[in-house]
Amino acid sequence: MAAIALAMLLPSLALAEKWAVIAAGSQGFMNYRHQADACHAYQIMLKSGVKAENIILMMQDDVAKSSENPFPGQLFNKPGNDSPDVYKGCKVDYSGDIVTAQLFLDVLTSNTTGAKGKVLKSTEEDTVFVNFVDHGGPGIVAFPNGPFLHVKDLSKTLKTMQSKKMFKQLVFYMEACESGSMFPDLQADGKILAVTASNGQESSWGTYCGDAAMVKGKNIGSCLGDLFSVNWMEDDDLGKLASETFRSQISKVTKLTNKSHVCSFGDKSFENEAIGDVEVEGAVLSETPSTDSSVDTRDIYVSQAFWAWQNVPEEMKSQAWTRFVSIINDRERDDQLFAKIGGKACADSQGPAECQKKMLDERSELKDMDCHYTLARAVHEHCPVSASHHATGGWNGYNMKFSQVLLNLCEGQEVLGKDLEQLSKIVQEECIQAKGLTEVVV
Repeated sequence: MAAIALAMLLPSLALAEKWAVIAAGSQGFMNYRHQADACHAYQIMLKSGVKAENIILMMQDDVAKSSENPFPGQLFNKPGNDSPDVYKGCKVDYSGDIVTAQLFLDVLTSNTTGAKGKVLKSTEEDTVFVNFVDHGGPGIVAFPNGPFLHVKDLSKTLKTMQSKKMFKQLVFYMEACESGSMFPDLQADGKILAVTASNGQESSWGTYCGDAAMVKGKNIGSCLGDLFSVNWMEDDDLGKLASETFRSQISKVTKLTNKSHVCSFGDKSFENEAIGDVEVEGAVLSETPSTDSSVDTRDIYVSQAFWAWQNVPEEMKSQAWTRFVSIINDRERDDQLFAKIGGKACADSQGPAECQKKMLDERSELKDMDCHYTLARAVHEHCPVSASHHATGGWNGYNMKFSQVLLNLCEGQEVLGKDLEQLSKIVQEECIQAKGLTEVVV
């Protein structure tokens, strides 16, 4: 009987696979670091024993070939004369304008109606790793095309994967501002472990920025990586995948990522399992990224634009200054827009000035996801598009922090005396007015 039982067990063990889905959700050379992070993650997945056919990578794929790239066709995730080209051999499965939040969800749920290429075909015996890198805000993360990914849709997708028995265990590493807000309902026994670059109320950080972005004698002109992502990947580059546990890596990366609070959510029962099953002989971890070379993600566009103005040849300074001023103007416009939204929502309240300050500054917890989704969608559809931030809708890498304002409005409906329909109308009207003013200025 024991022999029969063993014989029945062996086929299922033999069929167990490892899968990886990697997504970079931005476009434009100023977001160089996201695609470099994604390709570095791709290389690590290969080294850790994931078959190339089981890795699904999506990104705009416009950075390596950008005219601003001093090394055409190459990407680097860390500085140095011996920095490896992470773009070499990085096979992108989905690129260009088809890379959307919906595509990401379709790939994860194996929806071949929506995703026309590779999709996740994992089973209940398999291990799945998901890695997302990009901009974010409370309850939302960005994609290079189409609308944002909302927390309610991500939560629904993960539950669908559970119901379809698509994994034995799933590990999700998310690099984004306020990424700790994206996993509110993971269960302690759900076999999903999520690790985020920040908690739900703070920015994540880019690193190897400015003067530190030197590769083979040239400055890339953009941040090379993100602090959390660089820390976990350079840790894996040590070649300890066969022996290091998730618990050990999370603890180590939490200490190294000292500009934001790394958080973990969900099922921690397999934290003591080894991350991978391959040793990379001779791998050496570079020095921990200096905090001097790290920049708050919200400020990377403006800091890089100012750095470029300082360092470009004299004949290019006028163009660089124009770009810097454009970014500053877009930031100021966003500040004013969301202040007006808060002010108009508070117009009928007792103490409107105090109410407005509360709507702008408070850190309410997201509970009414439908309300927040509706208001966030209104921003995407009706607010001005910041070309200087490579945005394709009303949200951009700077103003996604104001998703918290919408969250506060939703959770404050009773105090404000306004329902969702009224709040949505306010957001739309203020966005349309701001868009009109922007077009007049342009």
